[in-house]
Amino acid sequence: MKKKKVVLIGPLPPPAGGISIHIKRLSILLENDYDIDFIDEANPAKAGYFNIRSLNLFKYLKKIINAEVIYIHSGNHILRMAHVIAGKLFFKKVILTLHAYPFDKKKAVRYLEETIYKMADKIILVNANLFDKINLPKQKCMVQNAFLPPVMETEPELPAAVIEWINRSKNKGKVILCANAWQLEIFKNEDLYGLDICIDAVNKLKKEGYPVSFIFNVASTDKLKELYLNYQLKINELGLTDDFLLINEKLSFVKLIERTDIVLRPTNTDGDALTVREALFLGKPVVASDIVERPAGTTLFSTRNADDMVTKLKLIIKDKTKAGSERNNESKADYHEFYKNLIDNVIYTT
Repeated sequence: MKKKKVVLIGPLPPPAGGISIHIKRLSILLENDYDIDFIDEANPAKAGYFNIRSLNLFKYLKKIINAEVIYIHSGNHILRMAHVIAGKLFFKKVILTLHAYPFDKKKAVRYLEETIYKMADKIILVNANLFDKINLPKQKCMVQNAFLPPVMETEPELPAAVIEWINRSKNKGKVILCANAWQLEIFKNEDLYGLDICIDAVNKLKKEGYPVSFIFNVASTDKLKELYLNYQLKINELGLTDDFLLINEKLSFVKLIERTDIVLRPTNTDGDALTVREALFLGKPVVASDIVERPAGTTLFSTRNADDMVTKLKLIIKDKTKAGSERNNESKADYHEFYKNLIDNVIYTT
């Protein structure tokens, strides 16, 4: 029996971000059930994948026309709307995942987006808070976090220089902290990913004699490269070059989590962060901002408050058994069943 074609739309790694990793893992999870195709939105374009940035409208429409289901994960609201409209114009089943949605949308923009999103057959919200941000038909919506279990044996090993830095720090008795951003962003005139307060926190911890080292990876510096370089200067000026490694690598963050001691998610806005769930899945203590509801087992600090973050880190450093004990016990089969039922129900019953 010929497999139904499902086109996954959104950014594909590299660079690695929460959405791109979700799409990659989802495609692996479902590859035996459906004929999986892609429309990539990431920069740079990858060989073997159609990229929306090519502006090849004919090829784009051909992929839409040949699909039974288009499954949209776009972070860009204009692309999200365009894909929904294209799918419905050609009478396709449309699944839309909202990985995040900001509160500060203008009413006219919100109304337009709501009107178009309602055309989708199913809408996945990565957390229940999104119900408060956008008015969508409840009967079409499902809440499902974006986490999918990593397949560790398929993850690339970390760069040798990163492994060497971690090992050197551990040999000095340091507690290794890590965080990441797919690219630097400014939101409400603040560093969205909290790199600035991570630097401040390490500076405070070192002054108080806590043996810590921090590795922060920015997957892409195509945006705000000057800010990235300014942070490098700040690290140097504070004398933190031995204990704060700021890098721009296309690496497996779950592999980095595996080798480090504490994971941070210090963002000032969020959806359902893959980083947090990956850390819990691997049994690592995770410290995250309280900007949204976090999974059980997460240690929360007051958003954008470096002092409070330091306080929570001290508690974990003193007794790391107090965090990271809540693990994700769902199996790969559980996730497979959810997504296969979702797609089959859209194909056969809507």
